[in-house]
Amino acid sequence: MNTQKLSLWFYLSNFVAGASLVFAFAPLGYYPIAWVAPALLFYSLLQAKDKKQHFLLAWCYGIGMFITGASWIFYSMHFYAHASIPVAATFTLIFVLIIALSIGLFGLLTALFHHHTKLSRLLFFYPFSWVLIEWFRGWFLTGFPWLYLGNSQIETSLVNIAPITGVLGVSLLVVLLSGALSSLFILNKSQKMLWRDQSSPHHVTIEDNSGRKVQFIIGISVLLLFIGTHFIEQIQWTQPTKKTLTVSLIQGNIPQEKKWLPENKQPTLDLYQKLTQEHWDSDLIIWPETAIPDVLRHHMDDFILPLQQQAQQHQTDLLFGAFYQNEQGKLENSVLALTRQGRDIYSKQHLVPFSEYIPLLGYLGWLNRWMQLPSDNLSAGTTKNTLQLTDNIAQLSICYEDAFSREILKGLPQAHFLINISNDGWFTGSIEPYQHMEIAQMRAIETGRYLLRATNTGVSGIVNTKGKLIATATPYQTEVITHNIQPHTGKTPFMRWGDWGIVLSSLLLLLLGYFIIKKQQPE
Repeated sequence: MNTQKLSLWFYLSNFVAGASLVFAFAPLGYYPIAWVAPALLFYSLLQAKDKKQHFLLAWCYGIGMFITGASWIFYSMHFYAHASIPVAATFTLIFVLIIALSIGLFGLLTALFHHHTKLSRLLFFYPFSWVLIEWFRGWFLTGFPWLYLGNSQIETSLVNIAPITGVLGVSLLVVLLSGALSSLFILNKSQKMLWRDQSSPHHVTIEDNSGRKVQFIIGISVLLLFIGTHFIEQIQWTQPTKKTLTVSLIQGNIPQEKKWLPENKQPTLDLYQKLTQEHWDSDLIIWPETAIPDVLRHHMDDFILPLQQQAQQHQTDLLFGAFYQNEQGKLENSVLALTRQGRDIYSKQHLVPFSEYIPLLGYLGWLNRWMQLPSDNLSAGTTKNTLQLTDNIAQLSICYEDAFSREILKGLPQAHFLINISNDGWFTGSIEPYQHMEIAQMRAIETGRYLLRATNTGVSGIVNTKGKLIATATPYQTEVITHNIQPHTGKTPFMRWGDWGIVLSSLLLLLLGYFIIKKQQPE
């Protein structure tokens, strides 16, 4: 039997819907688009007749989603890896096509429920399937947890469920809304035949308004969803400690193309030293990732030790990023703490694939004809990710480690606040720095902790326990943020079960639903 072909319009419209999703995230933040764009995908999946159509419809959506939402990869490759425009565009497209396969996998998963009713697919099977695929994308091959739908809802009441379920739970609420929107197109008024005389063309029908009743129930449920999540915000999951801290975050704004030039090394050190000395009245001062663009041991005697003495004299703890050479001679992307008790260090554990390390790097030297590859991979750190600072415990993350909830939870509930240092200068002029800050805000909500984020060029800022950016520096300007923060103790529910709570629940419900929820008659 030949499968009915879908119009090319369905595939094209899904690509456009996926591409539009970028507007839901920072810096634009038109969050209702995150409800509408998946709704269009869901509706088109109802028209699919086989697994191939399910996969291709979702893959087209994923290609559009990542070609706009992850366009910043091109910036890094072209402007800072010095790849030509065709080469950078080609490698970016290859990445997009591969990562979009995760959305194609969502399409294949939904094909398993093709014989269930359309309403059950929209309001049950599709939403829970989406959550599983988001989790899988953030885990498989070290993970790429970008463009999670939940991150787009920072400004809505839906985000208030994050301390319970994490960002994946927020994503679930978003796609439930998407399913509800799609249902509006399938629950139309219909006619129901009561009686027909076989010997006569006449028959009796009445209007079947059950669809409208279901629409009404769905509408009330959506309203209750927003009301319920609004009141959840009133719950204080964690408790403040008695003492507040004054912190200063330094945004040096060293252009990425100049950051690693040998002649700029000393001016960079002088700038950070000057800005630090102006804020010795703070309890804690934080510099960005690789603020010292060199190996720590090269500047220990002439710069770091004198700076440590000044910090101890002013009873201020100082934190900054640089490279640390371990006992094996390998470099680690690290953060050094100069504290009242001495020195401590944390090295990044979750390295960025194809940036901080490149698989099979020794066999890829031929690519240097088109772009600059590193001479060696960085080494992952093995130390704990908490440091003792200002009589408190801080949880440390470097660069995009803060995109992974599981990395942050390793230091909790012991940590009283979170610190992330980053250098998003690699993506200057793109949307990535704003997306990254939005992701960091979600970590603060999930953990009920303040988050301090110092970056080289922005977006730097201080985030409170509700995910609100209470202080920030102007991107691409040299600025210092000084503000009071409140350390917190206690556990949010999410700290107890992490992502596994929502993942295992979704998987179990899908399995139960597959066998229990009524299937429709074959068309």
